[in-house]
Amino acid sequence: MGVKPFFGGRLDMDIDELSDDRTFLAALDSPDWSGVLDAMSAADIWIRTAIVGDPRLDEVVAKLVALAHHSKWEIRRAVANAAGQAAHPAFETMLAKLLLDDNSRVRQAAQQAALRRRDSRNASSLGKQHAERINATLDDIEARFGLRGREAVKRAAEQIANTFARELYHEIIRLLSPLAMSAERLRTQLSANEVSRAALHEEAVRIGHRVTHLRAVLNSMRAYTEQPTLQFTREILRELLEEAGALARTTGRDGGGPSIDIQVPPDMIVEVSRTRLIQAFTNMLENAIESYDGLESRTPIKVRADAQEGRVTLVIEDCGCGMSAEALADSVALFATSKPNGTGFGLPLAVKIVESEHGGRVELQSEQGRGTIVRITLRTHR
Repeated sequence: MGVKPFFGGRLDMDIDELSDDRTFLAALDSPDWSGVLDAMSAADIWIRTAIVGDPRLDEVVAKLVALAHHSKWEIRRAVANAAGQAAHPAFETMLAKLLLDDNSRVRQAAQQAALRRRDSRNASSLGKQHAERINATLDDIEARFGLRGREAVKRAAEQIANTFARELYHEIIRLLSPLAMSAERLRTQLSANEVSRAALHEEAVRIGHRVTHLRAVLNSMRAYTEQPTLQFTREILRELLEEAGALARTTGRDGGGPSIDIQVPPDMIVEVSRTRLIQAFTNMLENAIESYDGLESRTPIKVRADAQEGRVTLVIEDCGCGMSAEALADSVALFATSKPNGTGFGLPLAVKIVESEHGGRVELQSEQGRGTIVRITLRTHR
């Protein structure tokens, strides 16, 4: 990797390749610590893009590890940042040392690097497991329906994944745009002659709310896309609904809102994944409770069930605000929400749990101004 001349007192590094004259490695030993920082920036990028097994990799990493003892905290912090981006095992011992550094900024960078390395290891492991699960599923489909069946399912899955990725991209951009505007307002206020502490505090609070919402969206997305190991047990349906109702009335609320009248026989048994189905019921009941917001009516939400041969039909009926035909059609679409702080994953996750995980069926019926009926059909036995 060649070293370009100084421009404005800074060292601009070319990271395309390590040159034979070793000037890049020599730059890491420069007595000018600002030049070392430039060289480290180039080394960081090179390490992340280096081919596994490149004989020069160990030498570059060894140079960076040695810089963990540098007298300048800026250098030590840069070493920690580099360790967070590269999986090289030589960084482990060095990070342990930097976690005890005298400088708080170095310690913070080392903590963040350790977390990134852990998340990267977990992501790699999860990615491998996910690929194995997909291939196992496709192998099973091919055994049942032949190669054409496997290819058809794979194409459909890719189309769904592409749609999900596009929707997620647009949603994240939508959430990031206000953050960018807040950052610009902060820059403007800080550059003013007289800075209003109240205005800065208000902007900081606004940024905090938006970050919280963004985190909620990402957590909901993770909950939607996870593939838990399901354990099916025989459960009393009424008990599941009572637990879900208690959760729905307390999650993010002050306990107000309509009551939930559960008219389900205590002897109705279903074979289900308990925690997952409680999650689905909770999401549905939360939606029903929130549909009363702004209304004077507190007519109880009614939950009733009817048993048939091999299945049970559960009905959740509210007298809330209801939905228009357009809103009803969008209600099970990812990211679609009318709530100010909604994520758009609540009902889609409930539908996924009932239909994909339990082989059931969810049907919605709603009329604006009159309320919503959710009809859930479940098998009583696996």
